Amino acid sequence: MKKLILFIIFSSFLFSFNYFTIKKADNYFKNQEYLKAAKEYLKINSQKALLNAANSYYKAGKYKEAIKLYDKINDKKLQFDKLYNMGNAYANLHQFQKAITFYKKALKIKKDKDALYNLKLLEKFLKKKKQKNNRNHKKNKSGKNKKEIKNNSKNQKSQSKQKKSESNKIKKEINPQKTQDIREKFYERELNSLEFKTLLIPLKGEQ
Repeated sequence: MKKLILFIIFSSFLFSFNYFTIKKADNYFKNQEYLKAAKEYLKINSQKALLNAANSYYKAGKYKEAIKLYDKINDKKLQFDKLYNMGNAYANLHQFQKAITFYKKALKIKKDKDALYNLKLLEKFLKKKKQKNNRNHKKNKSGKNKKEIKNNSKNQKSQSKQKKSESNKIKKEINPQKTQDIREKFYERELNSLEFKTLLIPLKGEQ
């Protein structure tokens, strides 16, 4: 009888603790105090609370921390949300191949238009990036061939013009390199400027 009474008291205490902790965490989340929300959710021993904590880290821009928590979720009912949100987190870390992998895993569980949209978005982006890289490679290769022809032509000039020829050669070698550096910086800037937070459909399983 005593054990039963103690069990009832403990259960009541645990219920009250979880209720007020969840309420506190939800308020932090609504007020966009995501790190405080995550801390409160982690006090609750449930898979749903773990998902909420991971989502809170995600909202705070702590994508690596969010991924670690998502990875701990093993509830089958939450697997789609877990995988989809991990895809979003990896996308925001610019680890696009991993993001694509998790979107595909999520879509195996459930056909979802948001997951499909995000998947197609990243695949399209990587395809364009690859095409740009291929074009740059061809341009660089063509530029090198032209430079080699010019250099061979200059080597056939007389010794009296050798110094001038070498000077022109150095200039022609430096200028394409500068152009390439500028081009690379442009594409790097373009990549970094992509705001995937606005392009990607939001999280799943938000409270």
